[in-house]
Amino acid sequence: MKRFNIRQVEAFRAVITLGSMTKAAELLGISQPAVSRLMIDFQEAVGFRLFRKQRGGAEPTDDARRLYEQVDKLFVGLEELNHQVHAIRSLTSGSVSVAAMGLYANGLLPDIIARFRSRFPDISIRLDSLPQDRVAEWVSSRRSDIGIASLPISNSTLVVSGLMRRPALCVFPVDHEFAGRETIHASDIAGCSFVSFPRGTPFRFEIDALFERAGVDRLMMTEATTHEAVCNLVEAGLGVSIVSPYSPHLRRNPRLGFKPFLPAIPIAIGIIADEGDLSVAAREFYRFVLEHIGKQPSPGAARPGADK
Repeated sequence: MKRFNIRQVEAFRAVITLGSMTKAAELLGISQPAVSRLMIDFQEAVGFRLFRKQRGGAEPTDDARRLYEQVDKLFVGLEELNHQVHAIRSLTSGSVSVAAMGLYANGLLPDIIARFRSRFPDISIRLDSLPQDRVAEWVSSRRSDIGIASLPISNSTLVVSGLMRRPALCVFPVDHEFAGRETIHASDIAGCSFVSFPRGTPFRFEIDALFERAGVDRLMMTEATTHEAVCNLVEAGLGVSIVSPYSPHLRRNPRLGFKPFLPAIPIAIGIIADEGDLSVAAREFYRFVLEHIGKQPSPGAARPGADK
């Protein structure tokens, strides 16, 4: 059996819909003999009679009408396909999945996602909060389109781009003596109760190394695994600490004060993605983050009166 082609099927649909090979030819922009040739070839390919000759037109056989029902469904499906292609290209359809460290999932990203959704309200977004070492893993395994984590990111074969870099801040209860100072130096924390992160974490290692070089001893009696928990313990009066400048507590907790800490401990954020392999929606979100995250105001300076 010969194979038929889409041009023959298109002509067949036009002939039955319009009831005339002449009208079908006008619609398709070809000659009437060309339509007749297409129908002859199509009939030969399907193996049964399609039309009966009548005055003023072509009368489809019962078999042709049954075939037309399936052909029409095919073209309806193609129209839907065209609509979906347009929706994807115009960003009126699509989804984005983001894996981020909890600090950024709770702090920086909600505002950025809200701004993105205000521009593209039909794009759905899923945000997963993960430990740093899992973020790159999720992007590599395609469980997430994009990852946001602190730098450096080890064991990642994907492209990592830097987003922003800001120094860590000293956090203390709002009524602490540190509230009246412009900056907090390592020597100012000598003998203070200090809420720390667990041993073995990169941030804890960096902080401990800094105080060791400065020859400053702290009272290390309390520790927590997240910046949020550290801030909560500081608020409860268990000491002071050094935390990320991206902590959501910088905006949400009026009972805490924050000041620049010296010597500076810069904390950098990176975005992980294979831009060439992203969907249209995910690529737009990726570029949106690159454009807008650096414009975020410095959280520590955004809350007037917090250090009074």
